[in-house]
Amino acid sequence: MIIKDLHVYGYGKLENQRFPELGQMQIFFGENESGKSTIMSFIHSMLFGFPTKVQNEPRYEPKMHAKYGGRLILITKKDGEIVIERVKGKATGDVKLTFEDGRVGGEEELNGILHGVDKNYYQAIFSFDLQGLQGLHTLSEGTMSKYLLSAGLIGNDKLLEAESKLQKELDLRFKPSGQKPLLNVRLKELKELQKKVKASEEEQQSYTALLQEEAKLKEELSKVTVDIQEIEESLVNVSTFLRIKPLVEEQEDLETEISKIKDVSFPVDGLKRLEQLQAVGMPMKAQLAALTDKMAKLEGNITEIEINPFIKEHKEQIEHAIDQGTLLEKLELDIRKAEHERLMEEKNIEKVKQQLFLDVSDDEIRKLDISSFMKEKVKRAEREKHQLQNDKKQLDEKYGLQKASLETTEARLKEIKGQIMPEEKRNELEYFYNKRHNIEFETAKTLILDEQILEAEKQLALQRKKEAHNRKRSLIMNGSFIVLLCIGAIGSYFSKQILLGIILLAMAVLFAVSRFLFKGDDVLSGYIRQLDEMKRKRAAIGSETNIGSEGDSMGQLLELDRRLQRRLESERFKYEEREEAFESTIQEYIAWEAGWDRLDKEVRGILSGWGMSYPGMEYNLESVFELLEKWKEAVDRKYETINRYQFLHTEFQSKTKALFHFANSLDFEPATWREAIGLLKREMNKAVEFSVQLTQWKQERSRLENEIEQLTMEKDYLDAEMEQLFKIAKVKSEEEFRHDAALFEKKVTFQKQLDLITIQIGQSRMLPDQIQTYLKQGITTYTFENLERKRKESVKVKSLLLEKQSDAKHRIKQLEASGIHDDLLHRFYEEKAAFNEEAKEWAKLAIAKSLLSKTLDRYKRERLPKVIADAERHFSFLTNGSYRKIILDQSGEGIWVQRSDGLSFRVEEVSRGTAEQIYVSLRLALADHTFENDSFPLIIDDSFVNFDEERTKRTLELLKKVSEKRQIFFFTCHRHVMEHFNENQVIHLSSPVLHQKRMI
Repeated sequence: MIIKDLHVYGYGKLENQRFPELGQMQIFFGENESGKSTIMSFIHSMLFGFPTKVQNEPRYEPKMHAKYGGRLILITKKDGEIVIERVKGKATGDVKLTFEDGRVGGEEELNGILHGVDKNYYQAIFSFDLQGLQGLHTLSEGTMSKYLLSAGLIGNDKLLEAESKLQKELDLRFKPSGQKPLLNVRLKELKELQKKVKASEEEQQSYTALLQEEAKLKEELSKVTVDIQEIEESLVNVSTFLRIKPLVEEQEDLETEISKIKDVSFPVDGLKRLEQLQAVGMPMKAQLAALTDKMAKLEGNITEIEINPFIKEHKEQIEHAIDQGTLLEKLELDIRKAEHERLMEEKNIEKVKQQLFLDVSDDEIRKLDISSFMKEKVKRAEREKHQLQNDKKQLDEKYGLQKASLETTEARLKEIKGQIMPEEKRNELEYFYNKRHNIEFETAKTLILDEQILEAEKQLALQRKKEAHNRKRSLIMNGSFIVLLCIGAIGSYFSKQILLGIILLAMAVLFAVSRFLFKGDDVLSGYIRQLDEMKRKRAAIGSETNIGSEGDSMGQLLELDRRLQRRLESERFKYEEREEAFESTIQEYIAWEAGWDRLDKEVRGILSGWGMSYPGMEYNLESVFELLEKWKEAVDRKYETINRYQFLHTEFQSKTKALFHFANSLDFEPATWREAIGLLKREMNKAVEFSVQLTQWKQERSRLENEIEQLTMEKDYLDAEMEQLFKIAKVKSEEEFRHDAALFEKKVTFQKQLDLITIQIGQSRMLPDQIQTYLKQGITTYTFENLERKRKESVKVKSLLLEKQSDAKHRIKQLEASGIHDDLLHRFYEEKAAFNEEAKEWAKLAIAKSLLSKTLDRYKRERLPKVIADAERHFSFLTNGSYRKIILDQSGEGIWVQRSDGLSFRVEEVSRGTAEQIYVSLRLALADHTFENDSFPLIIDDSFVNFDEERTKRTLELLKKVSEKRQIFFFTCHRHVMEHFNENQVIHLSSPVLHQKRMI
């Protein structure tokens, strides 16, 4: 980073002055009051902002009302040339950055360019004078390390203060043997509270007994719950068994058919294994014969020692071909591996074929449509099938309800028709009514009302039973829904989803209130009112008869008959409505059957597209699709393996071709590449001495003998395997073996059918032992009803246990609410929680102190030695080799320096000038190790007034050397310093000529 140009609008006594083209080593010379300190402050203000009024620094505001601020041109490695302009505005001024590419930025971009460095940091590292690090000679190695780290990181010694403050805070909270620290006091109080809690526990005998009773009830309740679960599980199993019972019977029939077939002890894939053994044995015999011939030739060649000229000419090529033996071994192994993988994939394909009862070629399987669209179509068909099945159940229920309602209405019509008087009787009553009332009319009316009351009581009893059942079912469903909402609300609360929990809780409350407020029409009240009315009329008739009054009995009977006529019309209207609803349900049945037929055609089409027969709608289409997809994947892997096999085989052939070429050129015709390599090696060995050749040929002969022996063993093994196949099949010839294979195939066909039924039974999730047990037990619908009765009885027992448990919990809560034990326990846990919180705070402080100590120790180990090493080089140069080492004393006695003769001195024992040279060396070394990639300019204000002439000269030479890597601004008022620099490196602040040149 380089400062190229300074333009002062107005800053202190400087007004409208510019210092362009600043060099890598720039000297500002001027007498006192010439503006050196002002320019230093201006550079700091341009980079970090004007000093605020609350800071203890001069703001250098112009006295002549000039524009406050200026401009600075900065060159960085990353962004190139940047113009920084800061003028009066907010407290630190308004800053504007203009980049080379035209971008404009502000304070945030400037902070990024300066890598987050503030003014204190910059002044501590890169801008210094004689004040510097005061008291440097009193620092030990540890303190020096911490002080330099503080200056390098935050620009002051705050880290030292922070470390001591952390230790004080830790001591205030806890000491291992302390009495007054907060944690020590709380720990003592906790121990006393714990003793009181233990004493109060003895007074909780009854409380413990209640807890034991509650635990016993809980155990019994758990046992009853388990019994209910077992009964419900048995209900599910019995229901499932009744559904699959026909399949089980069919399975037994198939097993009987299989048992009639002769039991053939035939090996798995026997024919295929026999053919494979024959296919492997033939080339092996040929290879064995070839090796035998080769052995004979080798015996003849042992007597020949003449080196073939062809070998001399192509020695390197032959050796290279021979070296391919390892690669050929690997290729051969990979070829066998590929062949094995192909066979495994074919087995997988055969397995899927057996599961699907489908035998098609690989090409046809590859052409089958099992795309994502078809998969989605299959899933949609399965979903539609389940939906139609559910609709069928709902229609059946609806049909039953409407049919029952229609039959009830029809029965009511018949009943009313039966109650209505015949036309002749009504005319007769009207005749007698017109003449006179008589007691026989009252008797007839009483009999009719008694029959109506009896029928109404029957209807009321049936309705009460139905209402009780509906109310119980509604209570269970509504209670379950409310409990689920409450559980969801509690779960949302613990998972920090408060809003969702409130919504779920509000839904539960609203649902409960709505169920309470809107119970619906009470049908029972209508029946009760009707029955009371009939009884009232019956009582009235009785009272009138008993007292012998002559009321209008016949008129009332006639009025009752007219009411029955009106009721008959009303019931006829209801009957027509319900008959219409019943017809609508019939139409829905027709629509359902149309949908079912359409789905049936779609499933048939899908299976037909796959070349499969249609077994019925109970067939799981998704399972078939998964098997076809698995089949296609296996076919793809099979052909990938075949392609890899062909590639490896081609590679193998190309490499063995060279071997056979060289072997043929030497008049050999090897049967295998291994034989070719052996021949070539043998011929190559003829080029060496006779003894070596003879030895190598003998080794080759030994190898051939081993190969012949190995092939013989392999041949014997193949023969033994074939004999083993015959032995397993219990035959003596291949013809008998193939005959038994045909019988075995027939048995396999029956077995496949049996497997399909077994799969269907297996989909019921019932174990075979369980099915056999149910068959032996003779499970019927009566068994299902008996289990349902047991379940209801267990539910009643569970309700009683829940009531007892609730009572025990209530008594426990009463004891807990009135006991001192709870107060002590509450206080104990409160004090424990407070102690834990204080302990956490102590742990945070301890971790902070540990991290700070580790950071300081790391700086001491890694960075400080490098800084000290560079400082030693600078110090040795400044003193012309008089001193060679700077030592930070670990004993705490400060800084030592070692002279070239080996004597060591403390800093206070050397001259002031030498001590200040130590300070300059340390500051330059620290600056070298801070932001090395894009270093900041150094600003030095007359720090060498106590140096002699020679050391001043060396100091300036050191600065020139340092300026090769970073820019340096040196402010001085001493003329003898100017002699060491060129005129173009110096800016004379007091020169009116130069002042005019820099005016804009």
